[in-house]
Amino acid sequence: MLFTPIFAGTSSVMIDTRKTRYLDLKEVITTSQPQMTTVLSEVEVIRSRNVAQRVADSLDLYADPEFNPSLRAKNAGFLTSIRTTISQFQIGSEKVAISEEERQHRMRIGVVSALMGRISANPVPQSLVINVSVRSEDPDKAARLTNAVAEQYVLDQLNSKFEATRSASQWLNKRLEDLRNSVVLAERAVATYRGSSGLIESKGVLPTHQQLTELNTQLIQTQGRRSELQAKVARLEILIRSNRGAEAADEMIESSLIQRLREQETTLMREISDMTTRYGEMHPKMIKGNAEMLELRAKINTEISKLSQGIHNEYNVIKAREAALLDRIHTLESRVVEQNKSEVRLHELEREAQANRTLYENFLNRFKETSEQEQVQQPDARIISRAERPFSAAFPRKGMILAAVTIGALLLSAILAFVLERLDNTFRSREELEGALGLPALGLIPFVDKKPVAQYLLDRPSSAFSESLRGLWVSLSHSDIPGSTKIVAITSSFPGEGKSMTALSLARTVAILGNRVILVDCDLRRSAVANLLAFTPKHCLDEVLEGKASLADTIVRDTASNLHILPARNVSRPPLDILSSGAMISMLEELRRSFDFVVLDCPPVMPVSEAQVLGRLADKTVFCVLWDKTPREVVLGAIRQLRDVQVDLAGAILTQVHMKKHARYGYGDIGHYYGRYNSYYTN
Repeated sequence: MLFTPIFAGTSSVMIDTRKTRYLDLKEVITTSQPQMTTVLSEVEVIRSRNVAQRVADSLDLYADPEFNPSLRAKNAGFLTSIRTTISQFQIGSEKVAISEEERQHRMRIGVVSALMGRISANPVPQSLVINVSVRSEDPDKAARLTNAVAEQYVLDQLNSKFEATRSASQWLNKRLEDLRNSVVLAERAVATYRGSSGLIESKGVLPTHQQLTELNTQLIQTQGRRSELQAKVARLEILIRSNRGAEAADEMIESSLIQRLREQETTLMREISDMTTRYGEMHPKMIKGNAEMLELRAKINTEISKLSQGIHNEYNVIKAREAALLDRIHTLESRVVEQNKSEVRLHELEREAQANRTLYENFLNRFKETSEQEQVQQPDARIISRAERPFSAAFPRKGMILAAVTIGALLLSAILAFVLERLDNTFRSREELEGALGLPALGLIPFVDKKPVAQYLLDRPSSAFSESLRGLWVSLSHSDIPGSTKIVAITSSFPGEGKSMTALSLARTVAILGNRVILVDCDLRRSAVANLLAFTPKHCLDEVLEGKASLADTIVRDTASNLHILPARNVSRPPLDILSSGAMISMLEELRRSFDFVVLDCPPVMPVSEAQVLGRLADKTVFCVLWDKTPREVVLGAIRQLRDVQVDLAGAILTQVHMKKHARYGYGDIGHYYGRYNSYYTN
């Protein structure tokens, strides 16, 4: 209720990598597909000091008392004044004087830090949306600040892209100048080396290579012609050597003159053939025809000889030409080898020049693209929901806080109760007694807050206290063969557990039922029965056992309940000697014969050892445990001591039980009903 209400505006920003393409240009800053890490990174950008400082500058938060503690009024709230005092507290005995400029700088840092502490950005699960919120004492200011943070975040993205593009342009421009000089130097080196090495190209081919190609072509043609002529010459020589020169003319030599002479020879041969059949061999016409035939064949042979000589001459010319071509080719090949060696260095220079030229062109294109991008930058986020004025405070959420505190208190209470219950080392129910001790639980004796307690049984015979004692008597009387249990010892672990009151109340209860009952006070260290009944005995138990007084003179009768009492007193000698004597055994046998029920109020087990002796003399022993007080280890130790001397334990009983508290535990035993249905009793 004392906190100043804080309002929070909320706006939503979505990371969106979709862009309008005005130009098909590659971006300077590449954009990857948004992932969760990208969204979380953008959350940190929204909460960054850079965005907060832009908002503080745009809205002049340095003059706002909410963010500038130095402007707050002196009568500000108590909590505000405490925060201001703590923030202005300086460690050290002296304050260091600072300049006005330094003071303003620190003030601006403090305002920006205060704003950063109020900015929150939370990504929406399974989306690219970020909810931005800024807290303020003024709802209108909260909405205004939230929208300003979202706007400055988007603007910061644009500015970062502008800065990156501008830096890239400047770097590219400087790099282009260096690349331009490198290209010029590389191309100049290529031209110089080409000229010095004679590697001047014509239509992309070196003259030497072109000449060598042409000579190789001519050599191939010449060699082909030389082979053809060589074959003809060899054939002619073979035919001539075989006297078949005339026949060779038709096969090897192509001549129009020889063809005409062959035609004339054929015609003349037909004429001679006709004349042979018509005339004789000695006929003048036959002689003339034969003469003409010889002349004609002589002409043919002459012409063949001339043509054959021409073939030989052409063969020799072709052969000489081939040799000349080979010499020229060998010379050019030597020059080509030298030029090839030079071309290796030339190609190296050309590749370097080409690489510089390509790199320069790429940088030039990138520079043009980057220059164009400076005017078309788009942010990677957009505001999809602007903050409106909040109508309810974001802090403190009183209902939620109260609910959380209530639930937390209930849980803490339950845990504390469970821990206390687990740490509790006492007995509260009959089931705990039976489970831990291995003895029957004979009942619960309610706690009585009325004084005197000894009189309560007589005044309220229908109470839960009286009913619990009657239940104890029923349990004892039916725990064994009827009539066999006549002497019952009542003991406990420590003093103050209500054993004497239990013994007195049990004896009175049985006496009221019409039985002859005697209560023997066996505590010779701290006798309590006489004090409970407020009387002074004339004689006591020790006198009877020592023979100084008779049993009849020592027994006192309770007129209110017809109970017989054998009182005791504190003695100086060891009580164990008195109680373990034969006189004690004889007296108990006499009491067994004279009374229906004998109750022995014994000392506690842990401090002294008389209870162990008396327990062996009694028929049954009832062990009293103080409810919710006596530790379990103590009770177990006392029971162990009684069992070590073979005391017949009838069972255990819880004393001074707070019935209402016991009923709240809901154990379901008789104590639960005593506390829940107490209207049935006259308490």
